[in-house]
Order: sequence, then structure tokens, then C-alpha cells
Amino acid sequence: MSRREKILQSSLLTCWGILAALPSVAADPPKAQLDTVTVEAAKNRKALERQVSSFVSGIAVAPYQESLADWQPSVPPCPLVAGLPREDGEYMLARISKIAQAAGAPLADEHCKPNLFVIVTSQVDALFKAWGRRDPNMFGEMKAGGTVVHKFLHSSTPVRAFYNASLYNSDGMPLGGGDTQGSGIANETAWNLRAEATRIQFNDVRNLASVIVIIDGPRAKGITFGQLAAYVAMIGLAEIRIDARAGDAPSSILQLFAGSGKAAPPGLSAWDEAFLRAIYHIDHLDQHQLARVKTAMVGEIAPH
Repeated sequence: MSRREKILQSSLLTCWGILAALPSVAADPPKAQLDTVTVEAAKNRKALERQVSSFVSGIAVAPYQESLADWQPSVPPCPLVAGLPREDGEYMLARISKIAQAAGAPLADEHCKPNLFVIVTSQVDALFKAWGRRDPNMFGEMKAGGTVVHKFLHSSTPVRAFYNASLYNSDGMPLGGGDTQGSGIANETAWNLRAEATRIQFNDVRNLASVIVIIDGPRAKGITFGQLAAYVAMIGLAEIRIDARAGDAPSSILQLFAGSGKAAPPGLSAWDEAFLRAIYHIDHLDQHQLARVKTAMVGEIAPH
């Protein structure tokens, strides 16, 4: 090896030694940036979890130590739309059915007995009187003087809903003498012979037996027909609070008549769809189903 080559090799070795001794600063900035992004993502997810929790708690009817009420295969919804021109009625019926299918809710066959009544009228009081004379059990075993019935009859909202729920055991068998195909409500003092002591699952569950949705035509002016159909589907497929508050959800069709200042979406929002899907995909017997709904919604809205 020549003297020049030896000097060059010695210089290169010295340079590599200096570089090896220096701290690794080139890789640090990306790592710090990644840590910041991770922390921000965690903060954003916590904020989302709080929003979802507020949303679900604000709209879902969850009686103490009882299950949420939705439609089950034992009594699937059979929608009937009345008070609209045929074309509009068929549109609303098709929209409700499509939303139910997307959520995973059961649907009765074409020749079923109606149990999800959607009625548009400009004479609400006259309708209730005529209906009450024809069907004294329209409110199930609840009396017309009951608090829930009174709120429904005298509500000033453009759209109102009344829910009849029946009790079923863990095998899907009805308890009590409620007319589960009509507007009856099961006897809540019925004996459940299949009950088992458990803190994980309910011994009996509340299933929707019928839902009455009344649309006050004059008061519902100013909204699109698509919004109205989506709103009816939302409150018809799940038991929603009469005074439902969507909290600080970015968007929900339930804001349609809330007067919150937030513009309602043209149809179901991503949050509404996630709520309905969660309701119909969790275990109906799970005692922690409300928490499961919240978790499922967060997972759908912001998947990892």
C-alpha cells in the first residue's frame, strides 16, 4: 500500500470514529414528533369517548336494572304509514325499511300486522279520540291519565312517539299476557320460570311490541321529506327519550326539532347510524349493554 493510500485510509477511520462517537441526533426529531401525535390522538379519543357517552346517555331510555328496548326477531317491526299521498307514503316506508336493514334490525314480512304506526295529521286531538274509541288498548295497559301517556297526548313537538314494550325471557318467550303483536304491554309481574341469578345478564328483557309515531303536519313545515323520514326511522327503531338531547355531538338527526342552533343533517348522521347499529349488534341480555353501545360507537366513529 502506498503512503498516500495509508494516509487516506487513516483519515477515513478517524472520520468514522468521530461519527460513531457523536450522539444520534438525526433520529430524535421524528421520534419526538411521533410521541406528540400519539398524545394528541389519545386526548382526542378521550374527548370523543366523553362526547359519545353524553350522546348515548342523553337519548337512550335505559330504566334502572332493565334492558334497553328495541325490536327483536320475536316481534319484528311492521311499519304502516298513513296520512300522506301514496307516493310520499311509499317513500317513507321504503326509507324506514332501508335504515332498519342497514342497522341490522329485523323486519316483518310484507303481509304482517302493523305495529310501527307512522301517522301524519293536522288534527292530532281528533285522531287520538277516534283511535281511542276504536282501540282502547292503543297505549297497552297504561291508562290515559298516566304521566307518560299524558306527555304524549299533550306534546307540542312536531313529531312525537309512544313506545309499548313487552317483557321476554332469555329464550325470547313472552312473559305475561301482553298482546305482543298489537299495542299491548306485557304484565311486568309475570313469573319468569327460566330466570337465573346472574350479574352479567338480564333474566328478562324489554322488547318493543308497538310504536306510535304522530307527525303534526302544520308544525313539521320547513323541513325536507328526507329529514322527516330519517327522524321517524331513528325514533321508531329505538326507544328514544321524549326530550332527547344530542349533547355536543357534531351532528344528529335528533337536532331537527331540538332548537339547539345546530343545523340537522339531511338524513341520519354517522353518529345516528353508529348508535342504531350498536343497539342491534350488542347482546340484548348484557347488563352492561349501555356501556357496550358507547364502546361500539367510538370504535366505529374513530377506528384504531
